[in-house]
Amino acid sequence: MITGVWTMGETMISLRADAPVGSSPRWTTHVAGAESNVAVGLARLGHTVRWVSRVGDDEFGRLIVRELRAEGVDVAATVDPGRPTGHLFLTPTSFASAVDYHRSGSAASALDPDLAVADLDATGPGVVVLSGITPALGEGPRRATLEVAARARQLGATVVLDANHRTRLWSPEQASRVLSHLVEAVDVLVGSPDEIGLVAPTAESALDLGPTMVIEKLGAAGARLVSREGSLPGPTTSVDVVDPVGAGDAFTAGVVSSLIDRLSPERLLARANLMGAACVGHRGDWEGLPRRFELDAAERGMGSSDVNR
Repeated sequence: MITGVWTMGETMISLRADAPVGSSPRWTTHVAGAESNVAVGLARLGHTVRWVSRVGDDEFGRLIVRELRAEGVDVAATVDPGRPTGHLFLTPTSFASAVDYHRSGSAASALDPDLAVADLDATGPGVVVLSGITPALGEGPRRATLEVAARARQLGATVVLDANHRTRLWSPEQASRVLSHLVEAVDVLVGSPDEIGLVAPTAESALDLGPTMVIEKLGAAGARLVSREGSLPGPTTSVDVVDPVGAGDAFTAGVVSSLIDRLSPERLLARANLMGAACVGHRGDWEGLPRRFELDAAERGMGSSDVNR
C-alpha cells in the first residue's frame, strides 16, 4: 500500500477582487499555491501529506502556515526573516481575470536543495508530488526539484509531476529544457497537451522518457490516461463554474488519491474529474474541495446529504 505524500513549492497570499480595480472592488484573502492546493485536497480526503517550503517572517507567512495546518497538512516551512512571503492580486476583467504577481525575491524563491532532500529522506514518503512551477522560481528551487525527484526515485517513492507551465515565469524553451530532464525521474506525468508537448511530441512518446503513466487534462472534454496498456478517455462533469482557479491542482489531488487507494484507471479519471468539478464551484483555489464522505457520496452518485458523516 502506498502511504504518505510529500510535496514542495511556493504558496502565496491571493488577494481577490470582486470587480475591476477601477470600480472600487471589495477584496478577499486566500491562500494559494499549486502544491499546497494538492496537499489540502489530499488532507481533506484523509491522506497524510507533508508540505515543504519557505515563508517570510510576516503576517502573510503566518497566515499560510496557520491555514494549511488547520486543513490537516503537515507543514515544514522555514521562516526567512530577510525575504517576504509572495502574494498576488487577482482581478476580474470583461472576459476573464488578470493576475498581478509579487513573488520576485520571495522566501520560497530561495528554497534550499540540501534541506529539501534531507526532509525527504527523514519523511520517507510513498508518493512525491512535484510541479513545474517550482523549478521556474530560480536556481535553488530548480536544483531542489531535480534533486528531490532523483532522490525520491532512489527511495522507491512514486513521483508525480504536474507540468504546470506558467509563461509568466519562464519561456516554453526554458521549461522544455528543465522538464525534459526532470521527467526521467517521474512515474506519473500530468498536464495539458501543450504542457506534455514541452517534453515529448505526444503523450504516448512521453512514456519512452521515464513515466509509466501520462494523464492529459482536456478541460471541458475530460481527460485521457495513456500507459503501455493503451489510451483511456475519462469522463467530464458538467458544473456551473464560479472560479476556475485551482481546478488543475484539484485534478492532480484526485490522481494522487486514486494511486494511494489503488483505483482502476477508469475510476482514477472519474475521481480526478470530480475533484476538479468540486473546485470550480467555489471561489478560492481549494475552498470547495470535498471531504472524504462527500467524495464517497459523489462517487456513488448521491448527494453528500444522503451520507452519515
